[in-house]
Amino acid sequence: MAIDRQIIEERISLPVTPMMTAGLHRFTLRSGETKGTVLMLHGLMQGSDVFFDQVRGGGLAYYLAERGYDVFVCQIRGRDATGEQLKLEPFGLQQVLEEDLPLIWSSIKKRCRHQDFYLVGYQFGSLLWSAMMARQPEYLEQVKGLIHFCPQRALIAGGRRKNFWYEFLERSMMPKLGKLLGFVPSRRFNLGASNESVPLFNDALQWRTNEWKDQWDGFDYLAAMEHIALPPSLYFVTLKQAWRGLEHDCRAFMFELGHHNGRMIKLGAKVGNKANYSRNELCTHLKAEEDYFPLILDWLHEIQLEQNEALPV
Repeated sequence: MAIDRQIIEERISLPVTPMMTAGLHRFTLRSGETKGTVLMLHGLMQGSDVFFDQVRGGGLAYYLAERGYDVFVCQIRGRDATGEQLKLEPFGLQQVLEEDLPLIWSSIKKRCRHQDFYLVGYQFGSLLWSAMMARQPEYLEQVKGLIHFCPQRALIAGGRRKNFWYEFLERSMMPKLGKLLGFVPSRRFNLGASNESVPLFNDALQWRTNEWKDQWDGFDYLAAMEHIALPPSLYFVTLKQAWRGLEHDCRAFMFELGHHNGRMIKLGAKVGNKANYSRNELCTHLKAEEDYFPLILDWLHEIQLEQNEALPV
């Protein structure tokens, strides 16, 4: 049964090619004060539904909107594309960083009710937000805080299962199938909710297995991070399936972003949570709303108080 919420939902299509569109799914309270604008970005082989469950009316997007935030769930191109479309119009990180994300950003600026932005990244989405700010630090002027869910960049060596999952499935098998089919069949192998473009998948592997640099222009993200100051950041990592090593990978990513106010929170039954959250249900699990979502609200409120105290009298 869906939860009855006083939320207005709006879907916005943003054409980027003749066949493909980026998109926004907006959640706003029908009336009342707007506390800030939240931009949520999914990861590789994912879509915007990692942030909400439209059937039940639950999830982090609904939760924050109901508490006064203007929420935009962002979606890069290719999420609903067929395999044939991905084959005919392949795209990589260059297109996402130079076309999709700037278009998404400018579209939100025209529509939002509050000019203070808070970014939420889900797995690879965290890397995309971080990369965008490293390349164009002017975006940081509007960003007041970042929230990351299980971010990973370079993977720390683990046991056999982690090596099988990442070394064989993602680094060996999927690129070969992508070369054969013209797209990465993520759904067929239960690796993700969306099939992926071959160039984007390969670019993501390049980021993960080598230095954090782009192939088309050699941009060095780690070097760029030394010259920018990131806003306060909150990191969530699930302890379920510990063999994935998400905790270690998340901490390593946090350190790569340089000196900033970063706080990591572990989630799982053995640390007192109401559920053992899997990677893909962190923002949609029914128990999360009464379990750890309030921590996010408290953190946002803490940031806002600090910013208000810093304003000149």
